[in-house]
Amino acid sequence: MVAIGIDMSKLTFHAAFDETTVRIFQNTEDGAGAFIGELASRGYAPDATTVGVEATGAYHLFLCARLVARGWRIVVLNPLEAHRAAEAASLRKVKTDRVDALLIRRMVAQGRGYAYADTDATIALKALVSEREGLVLMTTMAKTRMEAHAMKQRAVSVPLHDGFSPTLAALRKEIRAIEKQFAAYEPDTQRLLRSIPGVGIVTAATTVAFVGDIGRFSSPEKLVAYLGLDCRVYESGTSVKGKGRLVKRGNVYARHVLFNAAFIAKRLNPDFKAYFEKKVGEGRHYFSALCAVERKLVHLIYAVWKRGTPFTPEPPKRKQS
Repeated sequence: MVAIGIDMSKLTFHAAFDETTVRIFQNTEDGAGAFIGELASRGYAPDATTVGVEATGAYHLFLCARLVARGWRIVVLNPLEAHRAAEAASLRKVKTDRVDALLIRRMVAQGRGYAYADTDATIALKALVSEREGLVLMTTMAKTRMEAHAMKQRAVSVPLHDGFSPTLAALRKEIRAIEKQFAAYEPDTQRLLRSIPGVGIVTAATTVAFVGDIGRFSSPEKLVAYLGLDCRVYESGTSVKGKGRLVKRGNVYARHVLFNAAFIAKRLNPDFKAYFEKKVGEGRHYFSALCAVERKLVHLIYAVWKRGTPFTPEPPKRKQS
C-alpha cells in the first residue's frame, strides 16, 4: 500500500510521495489535476494507494472531493493528533509545510485517520450548521450590546438610536430560515435521530453533518473516540495514575451540541436520569456526570442510526406487590 501525505493550506498544498520527495501544488482545479497526473505518472493505482490529508475545516474539501470522484482512497487526520505526533517525533520545534506533509505520510502508513466520507449533502448540511453557529454567536453579541445600550438610555433623557433591536430580529429570522433548510439534506437520518429524547433539530443536523456515514464506525466506542468524548488516562508504573480527561479530538461545536442534548435527555429519559444520578452518587462532579450521559447518548445514537429504526422507550417496569 502506497501512502501519501498532504499538508493543506488555503492557496497551495504540499504532497509527500516518499520520505524525501515533497512537491507543491496549487489548491485549484489545475493543481488538483496536476496532482492526479503526478499519481498516474508514478504508476500509483487508486486501489493500492491511500492519500492522507489533515482536516482544515474547508480548505481540504475541494481536493478530497476531486480525488474521491476519481476513485482514490482518502483518509482525514485530526490536526490535534498530528500535532501530538510531531511533538513525539522530535524534541526540536521544527514546523514547516514540508515537515508536516512527511509527518502526515508516516501517520497514513501507520493506518491513522478516518476515511473521507463527506458527500454533497453532508458538506451542504455542515455549511448550514456552521452558518447557524456563527449567527447564534452574533445574536449573543447583539444581546450583550443591547443591554449596555439600555443602560445608557436610562442615564439620559433624550432618545438614543437603537440599531440593535432590528439587527437582532433579522438574525433570529435568518436562524429560523436556516433550521428549515436542514430538512433538505439526509432527511430520513435526521428524522431517525430525532426519535431519541433530547435530540432535536439542531442536534440531529449537527450529528449527521459531522459524522457523515455511520458505517465508517464498527462500534459505538469508535464513534465516541471520533467525536473526542473518550478519556485519556495517564499511568506511570503501578502506583501513579493521572486523572482521565477528554481527548477532545473531534469537532468542538458537535461536542457542545451533544452536551446540551445530554442535559435535555437526562430530564426526558428515565434511564439517562438514573444513570446521571448514579454517577453523581459515585462522587462525580456535575459536569463529569453529564459528560458520561453524553457518551451514553452517543451510544444510543449509534444504535438507532446503525439499526435504522426509531428509538422506542422501554415500558416502565411493574412494581412487584
